Amino acid sequence: MAGPMTIATGDDEGMVKNGNKVIAGAQSGALHLWQWDEWASPVRRWLGHPSSIDTMCRLGQDSQASICTGSSDGLLRRVSLSSSQVSFDGILGDHGEDLPIERVRSKSQLLASCGHDLQPTVTLNKFDPNDENLSKLLENNRAWAAQVNKEAPDFFKQSNQGQSPKILWIGCSDSRVPAEQILQLGPGEVFVHRNIANVVTNSDFSCLSVVQYAVEVLKVQHIVVCGHYNCGGVAAAHGHTQVGLIDNWLRNIKDVYRLNSKELQGISDEKQRMRRLVELNAINSAKTVSNTTIVQNAWKNGQKLTVHAWAHDLADGLARPLDWRVSDAKALEDIYVM
Repeated sequence: MAGPMTIATGDDEGMVKNGNKVIAGAQSGALHLWQWDEWASPVRRWLGHPSSIDTMCRLGQDSQASICTGSSDGLLRRVSLSSSQVSFDGILGDHGEDLPIERVRSKSQLLASCGHDLQPTVTLNKFDPNDENLSKLLENNRAWAAQVNKEAPDFFKQSNQGQSPKILWIGCSDSRVPAEQILQLGPGEVFVHRNIANVVTNSDFSCLSVVQYAVEVLKVQHIVVCGHYNCGGVAAAHGHTQVGLIDNWLRNIKDVYRLNSKELQGISDEKQRMRRLVELNAINSAKTVSNTTIVQNAWKNGQKLTVHAWAHDLADGLARPLDWRVSDAKALEDIYVM
């Protein structure tokens, strides 16, 4: 048996009981299936959970039930269980900054959890891995459209006629950092481009096309490049393990590290160093945007346009401005001014 386990007499911190079957989590990250009252050895063991399983709760009541696991890395994960297999469905929530999760309970679509910081968090569990046709999502869409029509009958008619956002948002593809929710803006109010770790390069035609359309056609007045702390892309770039094709993309962040190595290597705390790398990466991308002929030509033509660098903190939901905001070419390094 890999690692110590917490055993209890009902659904509790380290185990879930369903009929005569018991699922228990180990410090090794393994899930064990036991027969109730037969504890000599587990019936089955599933490896691969990335962190120790410190708490769990049941999300369903049948033989195909799912559980939510709380781990030492601060993440809530959904795992589907059957008599023959276990499947990881996705991440349901994040307490941020790797805060171990001590308790988790489920009621209806709500997950209540408490981290090692003793701060309770409520997460809405909408994900249904068994809905292969995504029928529930389409149902939600119809309900949303009906509600919008009720509250603003002309909204979709006006939206169909065109868009006039004043902000271009360049952010990370991470599902936890949606621009509209962070900015509290509605459809048509923010133009969005997202990629892994909000990287902007002078050879990425996808991003440059978005910038050109936003600046020259939509006439946006602000471009916000927003990174976020606890970014997986930045963490991968900080390491030395090959991931795959994305390694070539992440090398842009390694270049940011190299160019700022003296400052970063002077930060002894790894978490603080990672946070600073997130900030420097966002600033570097904002500088790259500012250096484009697209932005500089807009300034030459008298167009009102400001480029910002921000960082969003998953731990408290706040976006913070960084030390980069320019509204003309005067702030650029001379070599880039055209």
